Amino acid sequence: MCGILFSLSNNGSILNLNDWNHLKDLNTKRGPDSQLLKQLNVKDFTLQFFSTVLHLRGPDVVPQPIEDSENILCWNGEIFGGLQVEHGQNDTQALMSYLRESSSQDEILSIFSCIEGPYAFVFWQASTKKLWFGRDCLGRRSLLTCHKQGSLMLSSVGLKSEGWKELEANGIYCIDFSEEVFQEGLYKIHLFPWSYSEKPLLPFPRLNTTIPDHLKAIETPQVEPLIDEDSEQIVNDFISVLSQSVKSRVADIPHLSQKNDDARVAILFSGGIDCTFLAALADHYLPKSEPIDLLNVAFENPRSEMAKNRPNKKKNKQNEKQEPSVLPQATYNTPDRVTGRASLEELRRIAPDRSWNFVEINVPYVEALEYRQHIIDLMFPLDTVMDLSIAMAFWFASRGKGTITMDNEEKPYHSHARVLISGLGADEQLGGYSRHREAFRHGSWERLIQETQLDVDRISTRNLGRDDRIMSDHGKEVRFPFLCTDVVNWLCRQPIHSKMDLRYERGIGEKLLLRQAARKIGLANTSKNWKRAIQFGAKTAKMTGESRTEKGQHKLT
Repeated sequence: MCGILFSLSNNGSILNLNDWNHLKDLNTKRGPDSQLLKQLNVKDFTLQFFSTVLHLRGPDVVPQPIEDSENILCWNGEIFGGLQVEHGQNDTQALMSYLRESSSQDEILSIFSCIEGPYAFVFWQASTKKLWFGRDCLGRRSLLTCHKQGSLMLSSVGLKSEGWKELEANGIYCIDFSEEVFQEGLYKIHLFPWSYSEKPLLPFPRLNTTIPDHLKAIETPQVEPLIDEDSEQIVNDFISVLSQSVKSRVADIPHLSQKNDDARVAILFSGGIDCTFLAALADHYLPKSEPIDLLNVAFENPRSEMAKNRPNKKKNKQNEKQEPSVLPQATYNTPDRVTGRASLEELRRIAPDRSWNFVEINVPYVEALEYRQHIIDLMFPLDTVMDLSIAMAFWFASRGKGTITMDNEEKPYHSHARVLISGLGADEQLGGYSRHREAFRHGSWERLIQETQLDVDRISTRNLGRDDRIMSDHGKEVRFPFLCTDVVNWLCRQPIHSKMDLRYERGIGEKLLLRQAARKIGLANTSKNWKRAIQFGAKTAKMTGESRTEKGQHKLT
């Protein structure tokens, strides 16, 4: 994980020094291990490259930006496959060696097409006088852009001010300094869009649309689906491809502490099937002597507590508009805390030799208010009520401050694991949302395929940039095994009915393949868990009486 800050200005533009220094500070929180600035003059333009580094690959910290043969690279990403990176080698150095040998536009685009892993980057190619920048095709790393007063800025974290927006993860961008750089007062930026047929190539196809004839009738089956020989092979293959994804994301993290009781990996852990399954797979690829932290967050929610304790269920409109003056005693027995504890017990049963640190992160209402504005600033340019509810949960969870129970005693605990594992991506690909069930109800398998394709298509435009900005604020990196492009590729090729069968009721038909895989590795109870959004599971949604009338899509005031 790194922070990227880049500016391009001509001699007539003025770069706001206060903004630049503020952005340097924000990016330094993402990469506390190294910070470096390089400057380049091309024609009448000044290019500034600033990078920060969070050490997660190789034995030593490699400062960025990297400069080689006058080429300059700022890299915020991980190469888990696609390009050859030796065990223990720094992937930024490996990538630079590939880029240095590239002499054509097609070669540059091919390199970024090949990379399996999340990334955002800025690369200056000296021989062609071209500036390349972009994000991976799923948008797993943040990169924001701002055009202002003759300058162009790119940053992993932006400012809550006019002009900043997320750089779309729709292709690889280029500014060619061998031609006219300005067009109608703006920098002339070429876009090479991600494509199924031309470079840069998407690393996965469109969804398999095959529907067997015997499934075209919509009667509801009377029994749970049986695993025959074909479906058992699919389940085994799914476990295999997802296991490789998890392995690549947990097995090569450097030891930064001499203590054996420090976890290198933490799971964002609600107790749901997605995160619990990933925790079980991670257990296979980390030494048994190391603990794994399970980060379970719960919020004090005055509105819900007052609603439970109110003797008269009739709504008092006057009281609802006021902040609670006397808060009820905080309780953190939220839905995610309940499922988290239950799934913890199942993990302990199938992996008894592992030390599972169940970190109970309890957030008092006053502390949530204390950091509210900071979180709003980080998630910008996203700015809805729902964005804040989700961002609050992720920010406090990734901070990792809570308690664990040891020898029947509750003790303070702060998770220092720099790699966080998230189950995001399972619902989009395996039919986990209620809209998938609605699509099936209205248009059978054909409509379900269309809805699932839509979800895969818009993964890059949703909220991964926001989540990256939120969780990296603590000097940590979040990784998404379900969004490994090898996993996405494999899932896109499977017939829809092997992944989900929404003829079955909730808790069975959605994420059918994942439920079958979970049962196969021993997570029988967890395999029955339903989808629950984090803002409701952790109780960050509608925390005050005043917010009762707010909807998730409403803009923050």
